[in-house]
Amino acid sequence: MKLSSIHVKSLAINASNISTTTINGQEHYVIRGAVPIVDDIVMNGGLYPAEEINNSYQTMERKLMPIGHPMVNGKYVSANDPQAVNDYYAGAWAQNVSKANDKVVMDVYVNKAVADTKPDGKRLIQRLDDMISGNNADPIHVSTGLLLNKEQKAGESKQKKYSWVAHNMQFDHIAILLDGPGAGTPEEGVGMFVNADGQEADVEATSLIDAANSMKDGWWNKVKFFISNASEMSFDDIYQALRMSIKQDDKKWRYVVSVWPDHFVYEEDGENAKPKLFDQKYLISDKVVTLVGDPVEVVRKPTEYEVKTNGETNPMKEKMIAALNAAGVKTEGLTDDQVWDAYNQQMQKKEGGGDPGQAQINSDAITAAVNLALKPLTDEISTLKSQLQANAESELKTKRDAVKAKFSFMTEAAVNSLSGDALNDLYSQCQTSTGLNPAFQGNGAQSEILNMEAPE
Repeated sequence: MKLSSIHVKSLAINASNISTTTINGQEHYVIRGAVPIVDDIVMNGGLYPAEEINNSYQTMERKLMPIGHPMVNGKYVSANDPQAVNDYYAGAWAQNVSKANDKVVMDVYVNKAVADTKPDGKRLIQRLDDMISGNNADPIHVSTGLLLNKEQKAGESKQKKYSWVAHNMQFDHIAILLDGPGAGTPEEGVGMFVNADGQEADVEATSLIDAANSMKDGWWNKVKFFISNASEMSFDDIYQALRMSIKQDDKKWRYVVSVWPDHFVYEEDGENAKPKLFDQKYLISDKVVTLVGDPVEVVRKPTEYEVKTNGETNPMKEKMIAALNAAGVKTEGLTDDQVWDAYNQQMQKKEGGGDPGQAQINSDAITAAVNLALKPLTDEISTLKSQLQANAESELKTKRDAVKAKFSFMTEAAVNSLSGDALNDLYSQCQTSTGLNPAFQGNGAQSEILNMEAPE
């Protein structure tokens, strides 16, 4: 079987699982829970069986993690190649590789002192620092470099079809991708890999994230995707993650408008630019949101809403139907609009004459329609009247209480009989001026200063 080299892109590093530790007196970053591959996944038409992964995942332990997939003379090489180490290594490696259910999980260690010796290493440290501080929440992708043999065999796994099966998997490195997908993506074509023995193999690139997208095949997979992934995060968590995913350092301002299980719409604004709407697909894996594909500009369409009565009786419609039935017009199966149109036609026919009894029915229907239309306004006016009456009574009581307290010689009956100008005149005499700050009331020796009168 032919040897093949695969670059598997996955989402591994986000701000929630970064910490620091000291090893041999040097500061190291530790990123927990990176997932480079999962059991029985189908990528680029190939099956990666759980048995093969179980036999090989431990070869990732303490493997180098270069910045990008190493290349020498235009060809991909092992991360252990001396020139690759010099050019691509920045102090990072994989450790504590294990299996958690159907996932391979590992930790990423980064020696800060070593990273600071390389330009890309400094960029990595800056990204990690920004993620910890919250200045940049964009996740960092990693891409696993491995060698395998392909067996041509067709089948289906996790509702996805495959045409070949991976065997004899050997993991060479896990590349850190600071600038997005990096080299060797399907869009950039197929490259060549040269191993330590000089043997060449085709390089293929695939994505663990895209392959894990159960939204692609069938409605049941869509349900399972939303239940198994989105349910791990609250709506607020998803919203915040999406909001941070579209945050940019440029002058454009973006905010999330609407969110669905597999895509969302955001608005983008800029200096002297008309706001635009974009639709962006996304995936959720291990409580990490990653954007899929490019955003597509969309336009907002008005939404139509149908008013439903929830089965409640409509007296106006009943009277219209009664009038139509009396006139021999069938109303069964007619919508509200159709009943209204039919009723209007009958009214036009009866205009200027007709049966007195029918005219009375028509008159009752019109009256009912008018009353129904005016009911919200009538209720609002009634509520307003009640509120005004309550306010007036409250104001009247306040004034009478003030007069009673001021003019203690007046009987309660006399005070309660006051109203209008007489009450307002007495109430005006009850008003007292208040200082700018009542808390400043003089006491003791200070009172003489605060209450000093001007000399005559």
